Amino acid sequence: MKKYIIYSIAVVLSIISCAGDQSAPSTSGDSVLDDYSRLIAKDSSNAKLYVERGKYLYEQESYDAAIKDLKSAIKIDSLQPAFYSLLSDIYLDYYQSKNAIATLKLAEQTFPDHINTKLKLSEDYLIVKDYDNALINAHKVLNIDPNNAEAYFMIGLINKENGREEFAIKSFIKATELEPDLLDAWIVLGDLHHAKEDPRAIDYYNAALEVDRDNISALHSKAYYLQNVGKVDEAITIYNNIHRLDRQYEPAYLNSGILYLSIDSVQAAYDKFNILVNNNPTSAPGFYYRGIANELKGNSDLALEDYKTALKFDPQYEKAAKAIAAFN
Repeated sequence: MKKYIIYSIAVVLSIISCAGDQSAPSTSGDSVLDDYSRLIAKDSSNAKLYVERGKYLYEQESYDAAIKDLKSAIKIDSLQPAFYSLLSDIYLDYYQSKNAIATLKLAEQTFPDHINTKLKLSEDYLIVKDYDNALINAHKVLNIDPNNAEAYFMIGLINKENGREEFAIKSFIKATELEPDLLDAWIVLGDLHHAKEDPRAIDYYNAALEVDRDNISALHSKAYYLQNVGKVDEAITIYNNIHRLDRQYEPAYLNSGILYLSIDSVQAAYDKFNILVNNNPTSAPGFYYRGIANELKGNSDLALEDYKTALKFDPQYEKAAKAIAAFN
């Protein structure tokens, strides 16, 4: 396992102190950015202004500038754990995992009993697949708060990713015992039991939906489980419910369309695939399956056009290539 270098506090402090100029150009062409910059020019010692501008720059994927602003904020006020957490997020999205972890290590040294910092550090180690350090930091949380549901949830995720599914299940169950509204833990428990073809999966999905009956992830997972155990009508009903909640949610259109094909409801299937490609004009699966529906409806020319469009957007789509070859 690759070990990630943990910078010394002195090194990280030197990185943070080199924040450079504290204000962006006053005429960037971006009115929001310009407004932040004018406010900072008037109050250059206000750390929160740097953070807000940094958040905005982060959203615009201007990572270097966002990092610079968060470093300036920390230089002004080094006693805000959230500043370090946000800087870590920016580093991670900028593919600088070592700097992300180094930032949180500094925060941990500064705030030794801050639970969210330790959880965030555990999460960052999990992202870079350093499972040992991820577990160490999750257990540090339990040393402070033995009944912390988020820590057990994190331990569950680490064990799941590390292939230790039985340990993961025990941790997720413990998390839900401590915090019954921990919706993500119920969903993951359902998924783990679904993968094992264990019928208890449906109970976990239902528990998730008791927490939030309109949660798209929980609804999708339940529908997909029902789909796989042959309960087609029930699955379609849930997918249609998802459509009402989120008209842009592509997997529900694709899956419900495939289910309609399985029960020979060709027009209903076509309608779902048609909505999918209208919502996402580059969806190769959407065009491929609409092609199947067109072919079943007797529209061979339209079907061939759909297959070609699918292959255009995904040249490696073997099903589309085979469908086109069948026309020759």
